Amino acid sequence: MITYPLAVGATMTRVFSAGQTGPVLVLVHGLTSRADRWQHNIDVLAAAGYRVYAPDLPGHGFATKSADFDHSIPGYRDFLLQFLDQVDAPEAILLGTSLGGHVAAAATIAAPQRVRSLIMVGSLGLAPVTQEKVERTTAGLRDMRLEAMRNRLLQVFSDPRHVTDALVEEDVRINASPGAAACFERFLDYFAHRFNDDLVLDGLQALGDRIPLLLLWGEEDKSVPLEIGQKTHRRLPQAQLGIFQKTNHTPYWEAPALFNQAVLDFLGGRMTQTTVSWG
Repeated sequence: MITYPLAVGATMTRVFSAGQTGPVLVLVHGLTSRADRWQHNIDVLAAAGYRVYAPDLPGHGFATKSADFDHSIPGYRDFLLQFLDQVDAPEAILLGTSLGGHVAAAATIAAPQRVRSLIMVGSLGLAPVTQEKVERTTAGLRDMRLEAMRNRLLQVFSDPRHVTDALVEEDVRINASPGAAACFERFLDYFAHRFNDDLVLDGLQALGDRIPLLLLWGEEDKSVPLEIGQKTHRRLPQAQLGIFQKTNHTPYWEAPALFNQAVLDFLGGRMTQTTVSWG
């Protein structure tokens, strides 16, 4: 695995990548997260024959933090499609978690001819956000103190041992770095007023079985409850649903071996059941 800067439009982003040949697989992180969250997955997926990329979204990680960017699902969607151009990928597998799943699905709907398969992990964008969710997210993004960050991270892991002092400090330093607050404010304004206009369930349903789709969920997901994944599966019967037991919002981090195998089984056509549970 290597990492390097890459210009995508007006955004300078950081990319983690591995693999020289094979289908392109792009991993998209969630809100306030970053590309290195995929560190337990990139090399394994590349070793299985994929050319894997994980970029920082604009305003996140080490990417450009400019409030002039359109911090919205359409803005991130367009960035992702531009990213495919920059890495010379006419077609790719898109795998996104949480907000990244929403972004990946939006890109799939906008340019289905460019997407080989779609994998959504505990994804936003499949059900409207409530006012309570907006208020909670707003309060969280405006409080970058160490203990506030620790408490937020504890909400996305089932095993609190993953929430180390180093991880908490790193998240605070990155998400409180120059320009980050203005980017989050731009997103929060969108989240409060227009987010529900950009939901993707109807668009995915309209695609039918044109794009193979895998929904992956942690059984104990507190951020996007499993019930949303199950309801989505009923609306999209052509999709497959994988559930990780005793796992919260980050199965790629908490259960990487199971997660990686689930992804590879799906991409290799070895996931034959409509619903699968691991752990």
